[in-house]
Parts: sequence; C-alpha cells; structure tokens
Amino acid sequence: MSGPTEPVLSVQDLVVVFPDRRGERRVVDGVSFQVAAGECVAIVGESGSGKSVTARSIVGLAGEGARVTAAELTVAGQDVLSLSGRRLRRLRGGTVGLIAQDALVSLDPLRPVGREIGDTLALHTGLDAAGRRTRTIELLGRVGLPDAELRAGQRPGQLSGGQRQRALIAAGIAGEPRLVVADEPTTALDQPVQAGVLRLLGQLRDDGTGVLLISHDLSVVLGIADRVLVMTDGVVVEEGTPAEVFERPRHPYTRKLVAAVPAGRPRGTPLSDADGAPTAAVERRSCSGMTADKATEPTFDVLGADGATEPAFGDVLIEAAGLSRSFHVGGREIVAADDVSLSLRAGRTLGLVGESGSGKSTTARLLLGLERPDAGTVTVLGEPWIPLPEARRRPRRPLVGAVFQDALSSFDPRWTVGAVLADALTRGRTTRPGSVRGEIAELLDTVGLDPATATRRPLHLSGGQRQRVSVARALAADPRVLILDEPVSALDVSVQAQVLDLLDRLQRERNLAYLLITHDLGVALHMSDDIAVLQEGRIVASGPAATVFDEPAHPYVRQLRDAAPIAVRRAPGS
Repeated sequence: MSGPTEPVLSVQDLVVVFPDRRGERRVVDGVSFQVAAGECVAIVGESGSGKSVTARSIVGLAGEGARVTAAELTVAGQDVLSLSGRRLRRLRGGTVGLIAQDALVSLDPLRPVGREIGDTLALHTGLDAAGRRTRTIELLGRVGLPDAELRAGQRPGQLSGGQRQRALIAAGIAGEPRLVVADEPTTALDQPVQAGVLRLLGQLRDDGTGVLLISHDLSVVLGIADRVLVMTDGVVVEEGTPAEVFERPRHPYTRKLVAAVPAGRPRGTPLSDADGAPTAAVERRSCSGMTADKATEPTFDVLGADGATEPAFGDVLIEAAGLSRSFHVGGREIVAADDVSLSLRAGRTLGLVGESGSGKSTTARLLLGLERPDAGTVTVLGEPWIPLPEARRRPRRPLVGAVFQDALSSFDPRWTVGAVLADALTRGRTTRPGSVRGEIAELLDTVGLDPATATRRPLHLSGGQRQRVSVARALAADPRVLILDEPVSALDVSVQAQVLDLLDRLQRERNLAYLLITHDLGVALHMSDDIAVLQEGRIVASGPAATVFDEPAHPYVRQLRDAAPIAVRRAPGS
C-alpha cells in the first residue's frame, strides 16, 4: 500500500437537522473529516450517535424530512448537495457503493439476489447479459458466499442472515466505486465471515478505493482502519489512529466504549457500572460444597412439588448424549447435529461457538424440545426429556428458559411488556398485568428496568431494554437453565456490556446453568467456564474456556481464533 492520496470524500461542518415536536433536532452537529483514495476511515459510536446519518448524508439518503447543510460535502469532486435526484442515483452504486446493515430490508424479497447485483452491473458497466451473469458469480464468490451459482438464484428469504449480508456487499461493490460506505457491514456475522468481509474492504482500500466504515464496535475496526473518529450525540469527540483510540483513549465516552469490550476481561469482571451489574470484580461461586468422588448425579423433585431440591453449584442439570438431526434441502441432506453430547451445570456457563450453519441453533432447539432428534437423548435434572411427547414434558418445561437474538420478533406486537410478563408468570392463563402486578414489578427490577416499563410496548423500547424484557420473561417461570441464543449480537457494545453483566449477576444469584450460543469469541471467552466448538454439526473441540483456543489442535478452531478481531486476541493496552 503506497499510502493515502487525494481526498475522494471531503466533509466540512456537516449539520443534519430533523423536525420534531419541539421544533428541530440536530442529529449531526458540525462534523468534519476526509477520506483519501486508498484510505479507510472508521466512525464508531452507539445507536443515536449520528454516525449512520453522517454516512447516508454522503449519498443523499439522510432520511425523510432531513435538512442537510455543510461548508463542503464532495465525493470525487462532485458537490453532493447540488446534485439532482437523477445524478444522485447515478452517484450511488457507481461512484459510491453503499453497504447497509439490514440486508433483509435492503434486498428485494421477491427477486433472486443475483438480479440485484446484475441490475447494478447493467446500470454502471457495459457488460452484456452473459458477462453480468459471470461477474455476479465472481462477486458472490469474492465475498465468501459458498455455492455462489446456487445462491445467485435464491431469494433473500432463502438465505441465512450472513449469506444475505454477503450478497448485499457484492451488490455494493459491483460498480467498482471510488468510495465504499460500509454501514455496520459485519454486525451479526460470524467472525470468520466478518474477517473475510474486513479483508475484502482492506483489499479495496489497498487497490485505491476510499472506505468509510461505520461500526458500534471498536474491536472490529482495529485491524483495518487508518483513522478512527468517535461520535456521540452528533459530535466527533475523539480522533486518532486505532492504537491511539483503543489503547490511550482521552475522552470519557471513548474510555467507556473501550472498557465495554469483553476481550481480555477475566470471567466475572464487570464490563460496565450501569444498573444490573456489580461495581467491582466478583469471585466466582465456590465449588467447595461439591464432592469430587460423586458416584451418581443428584436427583431432583419435579418443579412445584413441596420441598423440591435445589441443585448445588456444579450439579448436572441438562445432559445430552448423541444428538443427531438432519434436514433435506434442495435435494441435499444437511447435517445440523452430528452425535452432539454436552452437559450444562448449575452456576456455570458452557459457550457454544461456531459459524452460521454449524448447528448451534439446532442444538439449542433440540435441548429445548422444539425439534425432535433423529437419534440421541436429553435428560433434565436427571429425568428423561428427549425423546418424550410434549404432553409429558410440559409440566417440567418451566425448568428450561430461553433468550433469543431478536427479542422484538419473539414478542406479540399487540401486547404491552406487562402482558408479556403476565403471560409468562401465569403460564398462559392470562395477559392481564393487574393480576400479577407485584410479580411483574419485581421481575422488571431484577433486570434493571423501571416498573413503569410494564405499560409500554416492546416496539417503543430500545434494543437493550427489549433484551432485558426477554431475560425477565425467561426468569418468570423460575428456571434452572437458560439457553441464550446470540443474546447480545445486535446490541451496541456498552449495552451489550450491561446485558452481559446482568446475566452474570443473575447466574450467581440464582445458581443458573447457561448455554451461551455466540459467534463472538470475545463474548464467549469472557462469559464461559467451558467452551464447545461446533463445525458442520459436530463438536470438534471442547474444554475449559481459558485453554480451548490457546493451542488448538483442530484446524477449524485455529481458523476461528485467527479470524477473531485483534482485540479478542490481546487485551487492551497489551
């Protein structure tokens, strides 16, 4: 790389104002920066910081009702604010490639993804139909989409989240733009895929393309950005090289973001000082009450029986043996679980890591009894669970709770938070909060929410608030085990820190067993006592969290470790 040259993007004193009920609201307030050809500039900050509005203003997509002003806003010498709608449309996809976060919204659900890429090629290149088809397959392969020819003919709804995002990236770079604006392009992607996307953006930069990368996660930008801008409340509060910003942050907000990164933080160390988290490092629960020579697992009474036995720290609460499950898709057999065996113990967390399609969520559904295995068994508190008819599982179902990635889609949009929790507390007998108002208030307090939240609908809550409601709902039945399926992957880093601290506190207070499913090694290593690595439905490595990735014997485990962001491989300041 020869180094940055002339600016391909120049922004001076950018202001973006939206109307609201009280007049106007400045979402971006006096932001200035440049991106040179062959340079990557990253803007980091949390939701509402103004970073995405800044990025979208560059291509005339600031949002409905937005008033955009600037002393200068030029892309490749073109004054963006003076361009007509037609010329702006030519700018997008040709001079500027925009890669958005939400591929499901950005891609047409009725058209194959290959058509999306082909349309960009038709508009911005001279390729004929055959050439566009060939180039589409090349682009899908370049962004790491397996079976590119097959995927080109599929609609977005037939692809996984990671596959959709990769298809969107292929469409964004199809016109060989001079500037790529990547707005959270790796959010919710597996780390090997994330690493591949960042390598691709790095290659574009090295080939002379300017890259503006928007992210809420400092650790994502460390390995690619030449400069980092930190935004909050519409203002840039800090700027510097990645090393300067990450290792020697000056502004309090930057320091908060750096402290919230879980990488390199020991198990039990809080990531935030917000509600729901302890204010100092805590000791893990002692195992001194366990005898090393137990010959048999402890026995438990059924939930709700008088004098039910409470499990001791370390007791096995769920044991799976030989779980297998296959699906037939497009004439092919997909093995989602292949002889999976694992144990979940009271007061401990088992982290289950692997890429999309590795079988993590299928394993969770098998443990929850939502999917029937082709082979294998599961016991819960020493009693049979799988295979059993649902009618026989139902009395014991409250023992096992779940928290999912997309909290909003798991709620009935017509219900208030109080109705959601009333339904969980009464096991479906009522959604009227009044009958269990005290219990609802206690649950909300437990997860660090104001009891007044009960009157609001989930749609009107922030992502972090919704995820806390999900945890409260899971706790309503007083479970012994929680299955946590990507519970923080869509959250800002500081909100993620608060939720992780909350989960850690609840585990210590209630002696809960966790299965933590995540593609984020930093989260897995911070939260887990033990880790199991899944590849193509099979556990290829398992053991104590501190050692699984130290000297991995399996090549897939080495691949996951090497694909992790720099911040995961070393602690801040090391």
